[in-house]
Amino acid sequence: MAHVWPELLGTSGFQSPYEVRSGMTRLSILTAVFLALACSSAVAEESPRGNSALCVAPVGPQNPRNSEAAIIQRNDGTLLLGWTEFYAGSGADHGPARISGKISKDGGHSWGEKYTLVENDGQCNVMEVNFLRLNDNRLALFHCQKNTRGSDCRVMMRTSADEGLTWSAATQLSPNDRYTGLTNGRCIRLTSGRILLEAWEGGDAYCYLSDDDGQSWRESQRVRPEPGPCYEPACVELKDGRVMMLMRTGCGGQYKSLSDDGGLTWTTPEPTPLTGTAAPVSIRRIPTTGDLLAIWNHNPGASRRNPLTAAVSKDEGETWEHFRNLEEAPDDAWAYPAVTWVKERCLITYFNYQGGLSLQLRIVPASWFYGQ
Repeated sequence: MAHVWPELLGTSGFQSPYEVRSGMTRLSILTAVFLALACSSAVAEESPRGNSALCVAPVGPQNPRNSEAAIIQRNDGTLLLGWTEFYAGSGADHGPARISGKISKDGGHSWGEKYTLVENDGQCNVMEVNFLRLNDNRLALFHCQKNTRGSDCRVMMRTSADEGLTWSAATQLSPNDRYTGLTNGRCIRLTSGRILLEAWEGGDAYCYLSDDDGQSWRESQRVRPEPGPCYEPACVELKDGRVMMLMRTGCGGQYKSLSDDGGLTWTTPEPTPLTGTAAPVSIRRIPTTGDLLAIWNHNPGASRRNPLTAAVSKDEGETWEHFRNLEEAPDDAWAYPAVTWVKERCLITYFNYQGGLSLQLRIVPASWFYGQ
């Protein structure tokens, strides 16, 4: 079957760091219908690897793409999933999309009915969902409002006082005259209480910072690797109090920068052992061991986002070990992973390409990342 794979753009001809160019043929639409029927029960199945796999949002004839997701645990222990639902067109990055949600009552193994978290109020779409629990117990949702293909994309914040059932009007964090990007499954709170929301613009990576629980925001220093531009950063707080930022590049893999003042200023970016094509990484700490977990496309020089790999760092990102592929089928590709920990289990969302861009969920015990 013919399939149009994403053009993994580097430093030239750059339009969007998450461009998928997913025009669907009649055959691929039929494939999407089949997948939708196959996945409609939305119940996880055990895989041979000893973890659970679920197509949580399959594509359909009027829904060409479900992508860029995040999960947060609600106060009653249930889980809220949010993702970008493209409801018309071909599913290209600037096509019509809203942010939709589902709720799970059993740790992510099954999910309820879809409902709308944020309706499309942009001239193109809304996408790139990020969740965070605020100190007053409200939920915060950060997303992009995309109004043009390359000159107007705005960072928005909404809050919910009813655990994600309804959301406030948006507060705009970025200026009108910029194309400011986010990535799904980001946003962290430091031990100091400061909130860091990772962002990018024009080949620079930086953060929006808030010291008053989201009431006001300022921009951090911007950084860019010497070999070329970077996009879609992801941050984690290190054990010594510094913050590490990983950033997508077209320079052979993830670059990193460090901050010793809570994300306000950053060191010159340098390459890491997390080599691979130009695609974003998810970085989180494993709660049961305290080690760092990275998930990214470990495929330097490849033309597809394949495989999707996990690795563990026991020395705060200096070296990495236990490289294991979460996905590696030769005829598919995967992108935009996001991680949520629920006790000792890791919930990983990402989307695949074969048969249409469908949202996948894998539930993995912490021991799996160590080869157990």
